[in-house]
Amino acid sequence: MADENLAVRNIGDPANPFPLMLLHESGSAHFEKYGYTVPEWYENTPSTVSLHVDFFREGWVYLLTPAEIRMYLVLNHLAPRFPDAHAERGVYISEQDRMWRYDLSRDIYEAHLTLSRFGLVEKVDDKTRHTDGKMINYSERVARGEFASPHRFKVAPDKSLREPAWERIERALMNYPPTFEQMKRKRE
Repeated sequence: MADENLAVRNIGDPANPFPLMLLHESGSAHFEKYGYTVPEWYENTPSTVSLHVDFFREGWVYLLTPAEIRMYLVLNHLAPRFPDAHAERGVYISEQDRMWRYDLSRDIYEAHLTLSRFGLVEKVDDKTRHTDGKMINYSERVARGEFASPHRFKVAPDKSLREPAWERIERALMNYPPTFEQMKRKRE
């Protein structure tokens, strides 16, 4: 562990038979001055993210943008942490968690829009929002002291990754935004 910058030997009381100090889990020499921080009780949940092999085999990892991959990883981290909520009504990211825990900017968070177009996540319908995601009667709700409910998401099952990524992404991008001809046909 010492060779990998995960611990420092011979620290503390010489009478201690195991004088060891754990370091930051990144293993970076930059963090050597910081000791290991024991996670809080609420952080003692699975910290790994499981991805199906098809995420790599079918090329999703190569065709999604870094923002889309980060958002997909965050949602894949939340789904198993809150399995009942995920199954019933979807998971969400509070603004505080989005910024502090996951370090997601607003732009990266908005990658949920393309992920849902590609069929990797589903944005759960919310009766308090328009289809574009904006709150219905926002000004009135704020005046009454109501808070905006966060967007909720469900991660699609692993079988959604089995199709070659380029086919699904091409289909989604070719149909969005609608072409002039599609809009014209819709009006007729």
